[in-house]
Amino acid sequence: MLQTPTYKASAQLFFSPNFPTTDIGQLDAGGNYILQRVRSYTEIANSPGVAATVIDRLDLPYTPEQLMLRISVTGKASTAVLNVEVSDPSPERARDIANAIAEEFPAFIGQLEKPAGINTTPVKVSIVRPATAPSSPDSPQPLNNVGLGLAGGLLVGAITAITGYARERAVRDEHHAVEVAGLSLLGVVKVNTETPVLIADNEQSVRTETFRQMRANVRLQAVGERLTSITVTGCSAGDGRAATAANLAIAFARAGETVVLVDGNLRNPEVHELLGISNEAGLANILRGEASVNDAVVRWRQDLPLYVLPTGRVAPGPSERLFRPDGLAKVTEALRRGQAFVIVNGPPLLSDAEATFLITATDATVVVARVGVTHTEQLAATVGVLREMRANLLGLIAVRSTKK
Repeated sequence: MLQTPTYKASAQLFFSPNFPTTDIGQLDAGGNYILQRVRSYTEIANSPGVAATVIDRLDLPYTPEQLMLRISVTGKASTAVLNVEVSDPSPERARDIANAIAEEFPAFIGQLEKPAGINTTPVKVSIVRPATAPSSPDSPQPLNNVGLGLAGGLLVGAITAITGYARERAVRDEHHAVEVAGLSLLGVVKVNTETPVLIADNEQSVRTETFRQMRANVRLQAVGERLTSITVTGCSAGDGRAATAANLAIAFARAGETVVLVDGNLRNPEVHELLGISNEAGLANILRGEASVNDAVVRWRQDLPLYVLPTGRVAPGPSERLFRPDGLAKVTEALRRGQAFVIVNGPPLLSDAEATFLITATDATVVVARVGVTHTEQLAATVGVLREMRANLLGLIAVRSTKK
């Protein structure tokens, strides 16, 4: 029996404090308020009121209850991002419904969040990724309908097709990444299993020269600015952010600058393992008031003016509660007092809320994308969120795997 194809389209929303300020304390307080509200926003987005408004707007052949069954709204824990996904037999209608929800939703939030006697709402809702019409159905899935007697060659072909679809969604090369992100290319890092991850002991390698050039490009992009700190962020795990941040720090140190490399990825610490140092004390301990900056920062090697602030021990669970108002600002200010250039290895922006706090605590941001791994939707959404935050975007670093 043939099944009617169903198409899925999704839009992505980002929530931010709706008041003009550069004060880190106010930004952190507003960010924490939004994180507490995101769960309730998922319920509001798929409510009868929103559904009825969308039905009237698009003249849909559904009741609110029927439309709500076609909508899935998710907000990942500890993020200010909401995904609105719509299933429909028509790819164009799925797109239109998802976009209509995204466009109508801010008005509902405004009604609920606006304080009495005040014309503005404290929460700003931005569409960072509008829905597009899907080119292929989400269901029926070919593999789900394959009988147990399917020939091996057909099974391999089906798997290959699915793998190819996943690759189609990823950035193809550095030029494609730049096109999607709309950012300047700071450099391309080529990685393989045969080359050491760090550039510290090989001054003549191609990779070392790449990071030297990237250091120069970072400085060039910030000409005329007082640039004392940057956050290196990305879209997902496995994109090479930690190694990129570490090697960039080494390149700055080799040029004679005093550098402090901070591991701000509290959920997935990597820097201490890359550099072979202890993680007993670090950023988390400072933010909890258990240690001072001087106690937690360690010098990596005597031949380089490179110091490291690892994450320290972090309790399981969400870590954004550690980023109390002014906490990060005080840490970065203390690090800069020694005339150090601060490079922060940040977590993926869309999956970890603390990335937003790190970005507001530093002067500028660099985005990392991995060719063949980072999805175009993730990259576009990440840059969209950063632009909504008014982050100072220096550019993009592409990471590309090679055979040698």
